[in-house]
Amino acid sequence: MSFARQSVPSARQLLRNQQPRRFASHAAHAEPVNESFGRSFYVTIGAFASAYVLYRLSKSTEESGSQSWISNLIQKWTPSEKLFEERNAIHTALMEKAAQDRHLLQSQGPRATFELKQPEVSFNTSPPYNVPAGSSVDLSAVVAHYEQQNKQMEEARVARMKDGKVVSLYD
Repeated sequence: MSFARQSVPSARQLLRNQQPRRFASHAAHAEPVNESFGRSFYVTIGAFASAYVLYRLSKSTEESGSQSWISNLIQKWTPSEKLFEERNAIHTALMEKAAQDRHLLQSQGPRATFELKQPEVSFNTSPPYNVPAGSSVDLSAVVAHYEQQNKQMEEARVARMKDGKVVSLYD
């Protein structure tokens, strides 16, 4: 037992001074593995081979004077030019009609009058501050009255000045 106790500190020191183990080291090599080309390699080779075979078949039927079955298949699923011409004619007619309607509607001017459902609400929506006098009501009669009054006061002042009395306006 005492021997075990004496060996523990030395083993502990050895472990402490030992270089840490790195798993990415090249010290240990795995045994060689046979790797195959994989499925994608064989699919690619098969695609090239089948394309070559189809090309040779189509070439041999074209040399004999008839179209290949690939050309017949493409021609079968391609729409005819007559169908495209009909579609283009319909589309052109619709665009011309839309342009005519647009020019008709945009050439009209705005309406001269606006129908108001509640004119009193529309005209009296702003506060009565900083509004110049006469902007909402015709005050020409009031203006004429006060101009006449100021004219009379000025004539009275001029008459008083001629008499040599007090010149102040407010006397």
